[in-house]
Amino acid sequence: MPISKNNFSHVTNFELEGVDLTILTVDFINSMAAETGDLSSGSAVAGLEATRATIMARANILAEGPLADSNTQKTYIVRTDSVNLASAFGTTALAELQTNIRAIPAAVCTADVTGATVTGTRLGILTAAAIAL
Repeated sequence: MPISKNNFSHVTNFELEGVDLTILTVDFINSMAAETGDLSSGSAVAGLEATRATIMARANILAEGPLADSNTQKTYIVRTDSVNLASAFGTTALAELQTNIRAIPAAVCTADVTGATVTGTRLGILTAAAIAL
């Protein structure tokens, strides 16, 4: 008697690269194109490095994308299990991260980041939103 195939369903609602991943998009609202200074040297235009350091205080950054949307947004991929908060990037953790990014001092970031937002998302890039290589 031949073996009959069972109904098979494969639904993946998370990203893996050996670990579960969380994708964060930071919308700075204002352009960060000039914020490329070295945070460790005391640069007054180190907003991108200050943001990276703020995220790294909570999670391991595995990858980050380029500045997008007229240099106002940047996406980071982090290990979900490395998050330094019990909520594992739940609503509370995202709100705290957003608050910390908004509090980056003007001494290291001349761009106004006081209105920045942080969104946690899953991987799903709309064709219209894809950034050309």
